[in-house]
Amino acid sequence: MTARPGIEIGVVVALAVAVVGLVSGVESSGRTVASYIEDRPPRATTVVARSYRDMRGRATGPNAELAQQWWQAIRVPADPFVVAPQSEADRTAALARRAERRAYDGAPPTIPHAIDQLRTSACLACHDHGVTIAGIVAPRMAHARHDSCVQCHVGALDPRPGGVTSPAPTTTFAAAASPRRGDRAWQGAPPTIPHSILMRDRCDSCHGSRGALGLRSPHPWQQSCTQCHVPSAVLDQRAPLPLGRTP
Repeated sequence: MTARPGIEIGVVVALAVAVVGLVSGVESSGRTVASYIEDRPPRATTVVARSYRDMRGRATGPNAELAQQWWQAIRVPADPFVVAPQSEADRTAALARRAERRAYDGAPPTIPHAIDQLRTSACLACHDHGVTIAGIVAPRMAHARHDSCVQCHVGALDPRPGGVTSPAPTTTFAAAASPRRGDRAWQGAPPTIPHSILMRDRCDSCHGSRGALGLRSPHPWQQSCTQCHVPSAVLDQRAPLPLGRTP
């Protein structure tokens, strides 16, 4: 019981010493407490946030708007509700161009342009969503992202500066022909998918609004393709080859 009054007295003495020290310190400076309050720095003014237009302009300079227009022209997707007229000749030409870039039906397509950047990000810049540059369509990837593009897709041109691409070697290999159209259960029924869907699960890569003329779907706004078009049991249920064996 005797320690409590001692603590209280100590606290009172400490506060008194602090107050006396504050007052004596202020008086020794020749100023009053009110003068210190009046000299407080003004409150910070509200800073207006920079707009995206301003940030883009600072990053790219006076050509910021011009560059933005270019990218908008490239990235704007084709209108899915406008279907271009297609003919059987367009389909034949599209399938012929498709076959030229493959060793056989179902093989990964070759790269029809020079590649000086082997990083995945360089390929995804155009082929992640698909773009149109100077009238040339870079199609969207038909499969999910894989981080080693050139493991399956090889360059069709000599990558060396000034190099001449050698002609394709002579071979007797004859691949099976690709079906032109899928079978129908009855007249008017949705056709089956005339190819394997392994690594081809993004149907809009070939059949979307950016697909080759002749292969585009007449209803590209429908986004659930396999709801009506079923895979082929013959093409999708082939047993894989054992390791170390070739057909």
